[in-house]
Amino acid sequence: MHEEITRTLVGNEARLIYTTNKNVEKGLRSLQGEFRHFHYELCTNEKIAYELALVGSYTSKRTVCLITSEGIYEALDAIMSSAYTGTAGGFLVVCVQENDVLATPVGLFAKLPFIVADSIDAFRSAVEYGFKISEKYETPVIIQTTTLEDQPSAVSRQQTASKHSAPCAPRPASFNAERRTLNAERSSARFIKDPNRWAAIPKFRYQLHRELNEKIEKIRKEFEEYEGNHITVKTKTGVITDKLSHLEFYDEDGSILKLATLYPLPDKLVIGFIDRMDIVFVEEEYPVIELQVADRSKVHANKIHASYGREKPEEMMYGMHVVRDKLGPGSSINMAHGIKKLEPGKKVLAITYEDFFFHSGMPAFVNTLYNDSSYVLLVMTNNREDELKEVLRGFGFENYYHLETPSEIEKFKDANALTVLFCRGII
Repeated sequence: MHEEITRTLVGNEARLIYTTNKNVEKGLRSLQGEFRHFHYELCTNEKIAYELALVGSYTSKRTVCLITSEGIYEALDAIMSSAYTGTAGGFLVVCVQENDVLATPVGLFAKLPFIVADSIDAFRSAVEYGFKISEKYETPVIIQTTTLEDQPSAVSRQQTASKHSAPCAPRPASFNAERRTLNAERSSARFIKDPNRWAAIPKFRYQLHRELNEKIEKIRKEFEEYEGNHITVKTKTGVITDKLSHLEFYDEDGSILKLATLYPLPDKLVIGFIDRMDIVFVEEEYPVIELQVADRSKVHANKIHASYGREKPEEMMYGMHVVRDKLGPGSSINMAHGIKKLEPGKKVLAITYEDFFFHSGMPAFVNTLYNDSSYVLLVMTNNREDELKEVLRGFGFENYYHLETPSEIEKFKDANALTVLFCRGII
């Protein structure tokens, strides 16, 4: 999976690649003997990786921030700002989906172009096209991809079965000429000093906001012709989705609009499809497509695995209420502290990870110490437990314990003082 992703990025002349995944770093190292033109770094967290890649793009270099679909939420501050400052070179944010967390809401939320690629060929097309859009409109482009397993898709089957099936439009003939021109321009670093853009005060930020809106509308028109969007017309019942797995429910008896460009939504393509249908179902985990459809009179939204608006039962573990990092790296520490202050008698187990503790957990832990709060903090470790202990001792805190198995947590459920536990693995 990672080898195919990194090879595709380097093959598309990415000059600077920043990642937080050690397996990706190994793959990049192996490619340096074959490709001499790129530099890579393994970063401490996603925010650092994003900011380094963004700065690299300011110098007109093709850059990539390669993280997970979950990790992109750890870099939202930089992402939101970069939508306004824009870039000077091509900048791709490649989010690899490794669990149920999707990055799809980020494009709509941050006003950044968002493309979904769920096969090897789709990813190759998305990278080439994404760099083109990024360079042309000076904006970061987000690509969400999966494990890139090459398998027959519902779209492919429908294209074989129906003469109406086809990509929405071919690639413009000028594409390769534009690319050659841009490749020549990338031969050396180039930074254009523009205080109105790179260090925008509120007055200039308003101007950037207007420019961003204009930019999005131009990209919307570009997305109307993206070859990754597919239409299959069979009946008057239609389905709009961004995910191949959703099409299994409608493979035989429905008309399909499979969208790869989720934001900005290609309005003409979507509205044209809806107009041809009597009823349209939108299948997506988050209402990204749905919220962009202006006339929803024919549209019914089906959330197959919707995670928003759904209450989940409170998690309990060994007689303690579990608090996880739902608000960001190390956020369980602040949340546990707040809960204990509101409900002193409640038994709370905060769970975080060693990298999250170094990312944002240290100031939260100091705040807990300063305000004399008490709960159990479980830090899941990999190879930095000794460093964590040194940090805690530097804070004057020594009430920590190493666990061989998670079941040993139960011994600390009645702890009356702030207690830190270290356990290798994931819970």
